Formats: sequence, structure tokens, C-alpha cells
Amino acid sequence: MPSSSFPHESMRVLLVEDNQDDAYLTQEAFLSLDPTPEFTVCSDGVEAMEYLHRRLDHGESLPDIVLMDLNMPRMDGFGLLEHLKQDTALRRLPVLVFSTSNSRDDIRRAYDKYANSYICKPRLFSEYEDVVQAVRSFWMQTASLPS
Repeated sequence: MPSSSFPHESMRVLLVEDNQDDAYLTQEAFLSLDPTPEFTVCSDGVEAMEYLHRRLDHGESLPDIVLMDLNMPRMDGFGLLEHLKQDTALRRLPVLVFSTSNSRDDIRRAYDKYANSYICKPRLFSEYEDVVQAVRSFWMQTASLPS
């Protein structure tokens, strides 16, 4: 298997999720990975954009991937996708939609807004761990990402 495409030790994940239980489950599932990813959690798209622009303004590194829900207050996932993909400094960030919706319309709309993948949230914790392993395998060990 190819080695990590990251110039640093572990994957940096921006989790954009307004449901505290889902955020906790997602982070817990990622704790099983070695090395454990670094997490930042934002509760909606507005907070995520503020976080990302603050990092850019201070010359700090961006996350390696954005893992985001669709249904959030203030700015939902579709709005966040639009803002990210229209921003020249942020458009290359891999954005993985992580939603309870398995609606074909939501999936199509997310890809129309240039999501890099769409993952339906699992129902069981053991399934969360399987999803996390798949995310790690592809995004950290297989895919080549822009720096």
C-alpha cells in the first residue's frame, strides 16, 4: 500500500457537524486509527468558513479533509460546498459529505456542487469504524492530495 501523502504525521480533519452525538461518534471512530487524526469541529458552515479563513489569514495550514453534514443551522452543507469550491484558496480541499440522507437528490446535488465524496452515516458504531477505515485507506494512504 502506498505511504501517506501527508507531509506531517497524521491526517488533519475539519468536522462540520451540528449534532454533538454524531460529532462524538465520528471522533470516537477515528480514535481507532493509527496515527489518530487531529480534529477540529465546527457546528455549521459559517463557523467552518470563519475557521478556515482565520487559518489562511495567520498563514496556518489547512485541514487535509473536510468531513461535513448537510443539515446544519445558519449555513448548511450545500452552502458550505458552494463557498468552499468558489474560494480559490479553499477549492482544492477534499470535501466528504457525511450525511444521514440517502436521498438521490441530495447525493446528486452534493456532487453538482463538487463534493469529493458522499457517505451515508451508518447506524451502528461498528459501521462507523468501517467507514472511518475506508476514509483513512483512501484519503490518507491511496489518494495524492495537493499540498
